[in-house]
Amino acid sequence: MSKLQKLYYRIWLCIALLFVLATLVFVIYRRLEMQIPDEILLYRDQVEKLDFSLPFGQASVRQQEGEELLPVSVNNSEPADQSEIHFSMGEPVTIKAEKAGSFRAQVKLFGWLNYKYITFDVMEEARVLPVGQAVGLYVRAQGLMVLGTGRIEGKDGFEYQPSREILRSGDYILAFNGEKLESIDQLSESIQENGTKRAVFTIKRGKNKIKVRISPVLSQEGSYQIGAWLREDTEGIGTLTFVNEKGQFAALGHGITDADTGVLIRIQDGGLYPAQVEEIVRGEIGSPGELVGSVRLGQENCLGKITNNTDLGITGNITSEECSYQEENSLPVGRKQEVKKGEATIRCQLGEEIREYQIEIEKIDFSSQDNKGMEIHVTDKELLKEAGGIVQGMSGAPIIQDGKCIGAVTHVFVQDVTRGYGTFIENML
Repeated sequence: MSKLQKLYYRIWLCIALLFVLATLVFVIYRRLEMQIPDEILLYRDQVEKLDFSLPFGQASVRQQEGEELLPVSVNNSEPADQSEIHFSMGEPVTIKAEKAGSFRAQVKLFGWLNYKYITFDVMEEARVLPVGQAVGLYVRAQGLMVLGTGRIEGKDGFEYQPSREILRSGDYILAFNGEKLESIDQLSESIQENGTKRAVFTIKRGKNKIKVRISPVLSQEGSYQIGAWLREDTEGIGTLTFVNEKGQFAALGHGITDADTGVLIRIQDGGLYPAQVEEIVRGEIGSPGELVGSVRLGQENCLGKITNNTDLGITGNITSEECSYQEENSLPVGRKQEVKKGEATIRCQLGEEIREYQIEIEKIDFSSQDNKGMEIHVTDKELLKEAGGIVQGMSGAPIIQDGKCIGAVTHVFVQDVTRGYGTFIENML
């Protein structure tokens, strides 16, 4: 082997070694991320046992400015002084928070390497009523949502694209020539009155509100058009997760997004309505199933008002006695640190009745801030027989373990419909 070949060999060997080391570091980092959460929910005046299993980790809590005492007491350490306390993360720790609020602990690896902060949120003990009822969801967008733009065949025989590179998919049209818009019909009427004159559109793009100008075109059909596909409302079937003692509800475990654009819908208002499950389309590999049914709309049937649509689900207020909070059937809120691998149940409605079905929690990502904190596997023979596993419409089904409501079903794995994701219930509070 020549000297040049040896040099190339050593270079490639070093590259391979660096790749292996980088992969190892990434795997270790990812495991630490899953093991050490960014946020931990505590109940005031309750002793909480935490096991981080981080033998080379240490955490410290400092007194915040203006505080007279440290906000927490820890069993396996003594304060370094009156304003700071250290504790090892390599052995089980019992923590007791003295008051509602929040405080932070700085985590160090090997006693010197700053790694991250853990935020402890302290609140009064919470209970919720896990529901599992199939409900119809109807939301009106905050403006008219733009799905895309297209061509118009003009009266003169030429093709036009008046909205091209002006409107974008995911924009919301709020006003036309200063007039607030409530519906697509209203916009259409305003465009007909405007004719081909250049019109001012007020739109919401991301967090910004801007104004753009578009000149409508007289189409082959004889109407004035701007060449944009729009949507004003969305409806579907999902599962009501829980109701709390204040009459507030949460559902879905993920946000309502537009089917065409995948963009989270900015809602103006919306409601929950009774849904009747009439058919279950079984899920198969590569093709998730769904709950098919009918929804009874109308103000007289409204179960609750939707006020928020977020990546972690929809929330609002119950307005019907039918779904009101029942203390005798409520369960404690299980925090993420209480969730463990193993048996659990989901509560959902596949027909006339709401029932519980067996699942297995296979993986837990304690650092998850999204709707994929748990990987679950359906093991219930009846649910597998009826639905094949998790189907669309079951999103929001509460997950129950050890007598506590710990989360909600959020997604199904397309390539294995017996498995899916769940979010921690504390993310939906």
